[in-house]
Amino acid sequence: MVDANPIEPFWQEFMLKVFAHKQPAMIFRGVSDKQYQLLPSIARHPAEYTGGDVEMLERELIEEFKRLSLRELEFEPQNAFEWLFLAQHHGLPTRLLDWSTNPLVALYFAVEKNDESDGLLYMTSQVVSDQYDVFDYRTADYLNPVPIAIQTHQRIVLFVRPKYKDRRYHNQASVFSCPAQPYTALTEDVLKTLDTIVVPCRLKPYLRERLRTLGISASFIYPGLDGITSEVKSLRFDPVFSGHRRLFSFKVC
Repeated sequence: MVDANPIEPFWQEFMLKVFAHKQPAMIFRGVSDKQYQLLPSIARHPAEYTGGDVEMLERELIEEFKRLSLRELEFEPQNAFEWLFLAQHHGLPTRLLDWSTNPLVALYFAVEKNDESDGLLYMTSQVVSDQYDVFDYRTADYLNPVPIAIQTHQRIVLFVRPKYKDRRYHNQASVFSCPAQPYTALTEDVLKTLDTIVVPCRLKPYLRERLRTLGISASFIYPGLDGITSEVKSLRFDPVFSGHRRLFSFKVC
């Protein structure tokens, strides 16, 4: 049985910080290494490789994804953002960055792997829009000019919520940030309300166990056989592989 005592000071800090924020629109992101910046996957390479502008690379990726994926789809995405959501969901590099309205989901991503590195939990209060079809993802602004901005950081970064057609989005309570300049990391200067909690690497195994008791495990985060396989592996194989668990068999002669 896992001794939960080592995580209690951290757990108390986590709960206090999460519930200390009075804003209703808090969103969270967990990363397994605290050195990771808030950069989308399409921009995690030197900016000079694309001349500081990912738009050409992004267009090539999305157009090829569309061309090859149409025959596999039951329902065709209706706008540019829905194509981005779909591409991101299946692992294509995009300018979207995953967040969650559920702090436990974000904590799971902070402790999911990289047990040799401290994780980090980000939290920020942002206006999230469900009407993503009215925005241009490349400029983080309206498709048609309007006199007033509805998001605090519009024209810098948008926060949008996809329709939860996929169970993974529903379980992860997904929200995405979409920046106008993907090579510019999101920082406190941009988001203003950004706060963080360091997740010590030594606590990751204990926190995974705590989250599992709360129903936040690989099979919940990644519904389907892939998630089930990941959960069984983390429960039965990884502890043996890392030396945290030893198996002994006894044979009766």
